[in-house]
Amino acid sequence: MVKQGRFAKSSKLKQIKQIRRRMHHPAGRIIQPDQFEEFVLVRYGLTLKKKYKGTDKETMQRFLMEVLAAAAGQNSWRLTAIIPETFKRINVRVPYQFYQRVLRNWDPFVQFLNREIPAVPLKDRIVLSGSLTEEQLNGIIASQLAANTLLATGNTQLLKMVTAEQTDSLEKSLMTGNQVDWQKVAKVFNPIPFDTSTAPDQRTKQWIDSLKEL
Repeated sequence: MVKQGRFAKSSKLKQIKQIRRRMHHPAGRIIQPDQFEEFVLVRYGLTLKKKYKGTDKETMQRFLMEVLAAAAGQNSWRLTAIIPETFKRINVRVPYQFYQRVLRNWDPFVQFLNREIPAVPLKDRIVLSGSLTEEQLNGIIASQLAANTLLATGNTQLLKMVTAEQTDSLEKSLMTGNQVDWQKVAKVFNPIPFDTSTAPDQRTKQWIDSLKEL
């Protein structure tokens, strides 16, 4: 049974709302590096979040939080490295529907990153590079889902025995052409129970339950 683990506690989401209410940023003011995450999340709440519907609002906000954590301390963001690393950090802490939602909402999300991250008024501005094509993102997600099918077993000995060729074959089995085939993904993951009882709080549990129903 896949355990959910501590994924983006909802207490952080509440903090964002509080910060948004009190945050005032005069033009030309430089923020400190430790204010970076809060600044970006507030910008998300003021802009992109309004364009998403239902569960997608919270899903993409939590994904943004994970991207920020994966890129922490870097002044040059290479998305072709940061996004795979973000998915690797998330792995089986969420059901496969999370990855489906990220892929579906990717275009406006990456536009947000390209527009907002370099604009954050740090003394040393962050530079983004390495844009991802739709085909590349499908491949990255398929690769992570393939890894997740093995991680979900919890059998560490089995993981050590898996070859790169076997992983590559599994990745391809989850795709049709250059796109993730979500019907194939569902057939693999639906028989594997996903335990939401380990969620760090009730709101996170409700969010994951809503993802599983999609």
